[in-house]
Amino acid sequence: MRAVVLRRHGPAEILSLESVPDPTTGSEQVLVAVEAIGLNFAEVLSRKGLYGWSPDLPYVLGMEAVGVIEEIGDRVEGREIGERVLVASQFGSYAEKIAVTASAALPALDSYTPEENAAFGVNYMTAWVSLLEMARMRHTDRVLVTAAAGGVGTAAVQIASSFGCEVVALASSDAKLQLARNLGATDTVCYGNIGFPDQLLDTVGSRGIDVALETVGGHVFKACADCLAPFGRIVVAGYAELDYKLWNPISLWRAWRGMPRMSMESMYRGSKGLLSTHLGYLVPYPEIVRPVWDRLTTFVEEHKIRPIVGHVFQLADVAEAHQLMESRGSMGKIVMRV
Repeated sequence: MRAVVLRRHGPAEILSLESVPDPTTGSEQVLVAVEAIGLNFAEVLSRKGLYGWSPDLPYVLGMEAVGVIEEIGDRVEGREIGERVLVASQFGSYAEKIAVTASAALPALDSYTPEENAAFGVNYMTAWVSLLEMARMRHTDRVLVTAAAGGVGTAAVQIASSFGCEVVALASSDAKLQLARNLGATDTVCYGNIGFPDQLLDTVGSRGIDVALETVGGHVFKACADCLAPFGRIVVAGYAELDYKLWNPISLWRAWRGMPRMSMESMYRGSKGLLSTHLGYLVPYPEIVRPVWDRLTTFVEEHKIRPIVGHVFQLADVAEAHQLMESRGSMGKIVMRV
């Protein structure tokens, strides 16, 4: 089969297709013929050698895909050849085939295209877990979403607004903010503007923010934390501003300084909470993941929510897809077709 194997860390140009053996199917696994792949910023960090959850080199990049079950291990029950599934894995999805534990192959949504399914899994689960499972979002909450035009951001705006919440969206350009408004955001602020923290405080006013989903870090995280209302909860689900050079002490210091953090004093003074989530560490717990998945898919079907597929590439154009994601010029989810 063809796959994108990461053999060394470096710029997007190091990525290309090569021929590798088909994966073998373990007794508790299913083999999935991949149709489309969802890109995640964590894969950019993995390519650079900056992502702690990555396996040792070499390995096939990619954490999520949609495809059709082609083989079933002899100890797997309740799955069928030809079933369309969404798969989540530590690695392996930038390929024509991937073998995963059967519990990590979740039912795809019949009403979605392959590209929409590829844009759904990680982003919408991240948004749902952050808002509903972690922050315990309520209908009366005012919700702030950073990077609101990205994959997780668009999912969070759609979910929170459909839930009945007032949504404040942050993004880096007017075009991205317009997309957030189209998806249900009631207020928007550009964090590329000079004086952004003051503009955010003016926008949220004395009421503040009840729930914030933060994926940027640095000054954006600090601005979000500063506008939390009493009982406010901020959930960190990413750190897009993380950009350091290995063995460069200055860049390491800057990365450390920009990491999302709150002092205990600032939290107890306002009865505020700092939470964090990483879906990868939930994969080994299907008894937790499957009920959450069922609640999420029921919700999006009831509210007729569809993922925002911003850009579609062929797998052979993986370097170009990574360049676009790294440029932060994309809107919606970047997807690769196989």
